[in-house]
Amino acid sequence: MALGSALKFLWPFGRREVPEDDGYLPIAATVVPHRDAHGTSRLRPDFPTFRASALDRPLDRRREERREITRARFALATYFTPTQPVADRSSFAGRLGVLARLISAIESQRSHVVLYGERGIGKTSLLHVLADVARESSYIVSYATCGSNANFSDLFRAVLQDVPLLFHRDVAPNAGEAESGGSVADRLPAGKFGAGELADLCADITGTRVLIILDEYDRVEDTAFRQQVAELIKNLSDRAARVQLVIAGVASNLQELIGYVPSIRRNVIGLPMPRLEESEVQEMIALGETASGVRFDPNLTRIIHLLALGSPYFARLLCHHAAAEALDQGRLTVDQGHLRRALDAAIVEMEGRMAPRTVLEMRKFVGGRYDPLLAALGEASRSIDGWFGGRAVVELLPGAPITAQQVEQELAGLTVQLGLETEMQDGERRFRFTDDTLPIYLWLMVGRLRLDSGTLEDVLATV
Repeated sequence: MALGSALKFLWPFGRREVPEDDGYLPIAATVVPHRDAHGTSRLRPDFPTFRASALDRPLDRRREERREITRARFALATYFTPTQPVADRSSFAGRLGVLARLISAIESQRSHVVLYGERGIGKTSLLHVLADVARESSYIVSYATCGSNANFSDLFRAVLQDVPLLFHRDVAPNAGEAESGGSVADRLPAGKFGAGELADLCADITGTRVLIILDEYDRVEDTAFRQQVAELIKNLSDRAARVQLVIAGVASNLQELIGYVPSIRRNVIGLPMPRLEESEVQEMIALGETASGVRFDPNLTRIIHLLALGSPYFARLLCHHAAAEALDQGRLTVDQGHLRRALDAAIVEMEGRMAPRTVLEMRKFVGGRYDPLLAALGEASRSIDGWFGGRAVVELLPGAPITAQQVEQELAGLTVQLGLETEMQDGERRFRFTDDTLPIYLWLMVGRLRLDSGTLEDVLATV
């Protein structure tokens, strides 16, 4: 079959024209604030208000809402909150195998650990749970979030302020400086210091173990900072100090995150953060159901797993919106209709983070016979570093009469429209979305259309 015929069979790459004001999703009308005819501040009965006070206590403004619905709302705010990392073990779903390996590396091997993976995969939630478990075992844990302008001396001075001075080997427990609440940071030199001086001080910590967690390490731009941290790891290991580092960030491998430092390879364990499996999505939903009393249609688990592409963020986002839709209708059972509205809400939220012109351009790509390509691109782009080749796309188009080379040629012609960057590696052309929001946005758009056009069984068979 000729290339042109094959591509026409799969998808029309000529974009369908859509009027500039053509809306794709139904958006609820805006409620306009107003006062009553007497000019008082009394609100109309359907005026949106908070359902709870800042003390997390229900308000009495919606007396008509059943008590179990109100209780469910509070529980779901903890178990399906997509915008915040999980900080409570009771709402931590899955990842137990990764957590066990992380604890073993710290406890059994006395190693420093680098946790890496794609954005939104749950690294921060895992670190919060690790910190909770470690403190329960009497570790002193200091958690720091790195920024682009992180300063080595400032950051580690703040970290050692979490370590009481009484754990310094040269300070007696009844010494005045220890009893007055001093910290090990008080023993640091004024001004700047380096990895060697910091390691010397950490080697004098005794009677406890200290875990230093550096999250979002990929944001650090200063190569000197990264070099100092590498030197610190080497010095701490050589001195068998009771201080260990756990570094986490967005990266495809250990070297990408901490750089090529051969001298510390044996001192560091790299731990990749995998995507959520379907069983873990089921566990997430089950925890929310137990806590809230809300029940999800059992058939929704697989659809949510497929739509989320292994991302805990998107799995929680879809669960949150779907459950909220059911509760707004006074129901405690979540069905496929609620999931449709959840997808609408998730897509609208994503569009709010995109330029209006980009939204219009992306909408023109959805809704034709080339939707299989968009779905394949969305899934292929979920590699750790976002890069994918023609072969990965073809593998996601089973039975399609097209080769990897043909896909590469066509994608090369769509780099501007789809916002793709390209490179050659080992003789293969690879592609990556310059905005990592776009592939999951396109994926969810296609998924929403399939939910509209087919039965539940059809969706499970074709997503």
